[in-house]
Amino acid sequence: MKPITRYLLFCLLLLATACNSKLTPAGQILIGTTGDYPPLTSFDTASKQFIGEDIELALRLGRHLGKRVVFVKTTWKDLNADLLAKKFDLAIGGISINAARQKSFIFSAPLLMDRKVAIFRKQEQSKFVNFQAIDQAGIRIIENIGGTNEQFARKHIHQATLNVIPDNQQVFITLLNSGADVMFTDETEAKYQQQKHPELSWIRLDENTSPPYAKAIMFNQADTLLRRQVNSWLKK
Repeated sequence: MKPITRYLLFCLLLLATACNSKLTPAGQILIGTTGDYPPLTSFDTASKQFIGEDIELALRLGRHLGKRVVFVKTTWKDLNADLLAKKFDLAIGGISINAARQKSFIFSAPLLMDRKVAIFRKQEQSKFVNFQAIDQAGIRIIENIGGTNEQFARKHIHQATLNVIPDNQQVFITLLNSGADVMFTDETEAKYQQQKHPELSWIRLDENTSPPYAKAIMFNQADTLLRRQVNSWLKK
């Protein structure tokens, strides 16, 4: 074999190895999750493990597919970019289906239906009786960055003041400490936080302001086979 031929074959071998190293190993599936949206996804600092209803669902899915589940931490701000960059095979954990996400991704069958609500300190429940009472000058809205909560607030709030912070769980601490007045979030999360913190209260918003929507597993558009496998399993 001529030296140049051996060199070309060597280069092709290196290229193939480099490409394959970016692929998920056959025996595992990478699942992206934020770990800050209880009761669906949380990160337990003591055990260094992800926990929650959607985490349990993901583990059962892995067993069904015969793959070891490896969770990959992401944030609401980076979720879309991380999935597009194929840092994980799918994303789970309270992810809402909306028009913006549907432009870039495909979704599983719905896991649950949800809607935006307003959560605040219980002592303020006589004051915040509807959305109009919330969107007033002097009212402080707080949201976590990058998710549908922030999008909802930016779309609908015109008079109140909006403060956006990086940490979803810090939002509730700020509410409890009177550093903000109201947060808009999903009913699923509001119910969980009220059970955890009885000093919080929440109200549903009218359906024109907050229509119901589905939460599901999110995939890259090319991963239609994986979505079919997941949907087939969800039907069982």
